[in-house]
Amino acid sequence: GARGGIIFIPPHLAEEVVVSSENVRLRDVFGHQRLREGKYSSGEIDTQWSPQIEEDFENWKRKRGE
Repeated sequence: GARGGIIFIPPHLAEEVVVSSENVRLRDVFGHQRLREGKYSSGEIDTQWSPQIEEDFENWKRKRGE
């Protein structure tokens, strides 16, 4: 059968969880885009990012208005 579950997030942590999950989502979108463009390899995106990739990500977010 189908498995389901509930995750309880204490109210005092809710904002932190939302902000963190949005950052993860943006990093995923950025990573997939840069892979499609051929700017970075999967080895560069799937590990800890270099300072250059982090800077590119921050610039990308600014341009998107994030």
